[in-house]
Amino acid sequence: MLKRIMAMILAIIFVLVVFPALISWADYLKKVPAYQFVVDGEVWFTIANRGALEKALTDYQQQYLEKVDPEAQVKKISFAQDVQFVPVEVRKDQIDPFEYAVERIYAVEDEAVEIIIKKGDNFWNLAKTYNITVADLEILNPEVDPHRIYPGDKLVVSPFNPVLDVMIELENTVLEAIPFTVQYQKNNNMFTHEKAIIREGTEGEKEVVYQITLRNGYQEKLEAIQETTLKEPTNALVRIGTRTTVYRGGRVNYGVVQGKRISSTYGWRIHPITGKRRFHDGLDIAANHGNSVYAYTDGRVIEAGWNGGYGNCVLIDHGNGLKTRYAHLSRINVKVGQKIKTGQKIGAVGSTGNSTGPHLHFEVIKNGKTQNPLNYL
Repeated sequence: MLKRIMAMILAIIFVLVVFPALISWADYLKKVPAYQFVVDGEVWFTIANRGALEKALTDYQQQYLEKVDPEAQVKKISFAQDVQFVPVEVRKDQIDPFEYAVERIYAVEDEAVEIIIKKGDNFWNLAKTYNITVADLEILNPEVDPHRIYPGDKLVVSPFNPVLDVMIELENTVLEAIPFTVQYQKNNNMFTHEKAIIREGTEGEKEVVYQITLRNGYQEKLEAIQETTLKEPTNALVRIGTRTTVYRGGRVNYGVVQGKRISSTYGWRIHPITGKRRFHDGLDIAANHGNSVYAYTDGRVIEAGWNGGYGNCVLIDHGNGLKTRYAHLSRINVKVGQKIKTGQKIGAVGSTGNSTGPHLHFEVIKNGKTQNPLNYL
């Protein structure tokens, strides 16, 4: 009788304790479908809901389009790394929380380094201080005009560097100016520094298609793939005195310097990535480093030395409200107060100040307002 009672007690214990434990262990060992997120061969995490993760990845990529011109055509968004979803079967306890997966996706290796502009700062000296090029500084700050930075402004000097890199390929179409040429009529009754514009030159217009690659929102590649002329330029007609000022002639003579080409015209320009408009006060003439720079006409030097973003700079007063500026020089051959003759060498081409390469920035100022230099050269 006692044995029967003991057997019944053991059976009840088995049913109430051991059997549920066996079922629970079986459930624990049971495997369910899931996905491993693999980056360059390394498993980052395992998740059950692939759709939710794909949406999180899309949101992560889209954040890098915030500063792109809304008119630009996005051709492709991808990751720089090899990213794969690998189907697997795992125990439930091997599935990572969705919050952990999102945290891994948004992980950052280096935060962006941002500085506040102080009095006297310019792109050239900041680039030297932080050991980067002026061109890279412009790429890191596409919405900033390098010639107009003020104390209190913020600049990025080292880029935001996420663990998971986003590559964006896009195309954007912008309108750009086509420079005009100037035809001259000589007049014996006019002095060297005198000119009369008979017909204003008007710039033409062209449509330029840029192919752009961004890495984590920063420009990695920029290439013009198509140009369509919409309006031809109209040449200017200018009457000049026989005591000739320097003026353009031939393919390389730009009067004030022997150059290669006009790298940037006077007036409004549209940035190909941001679509923002900027005003350029002068004419940029690409030239070999060290090429001589000549005075536009007779005058007196009123500035000769360092001038912020202009770098080494010379400013000449020609009288009658006319002044000319010569910027980014590698060498200055004149001093303040010195009288200058037409065509006299005043310095040499360089890349000082806010400059991405050797060129002469030439400005014409009439009664305190900048003018299109192409109407004077």
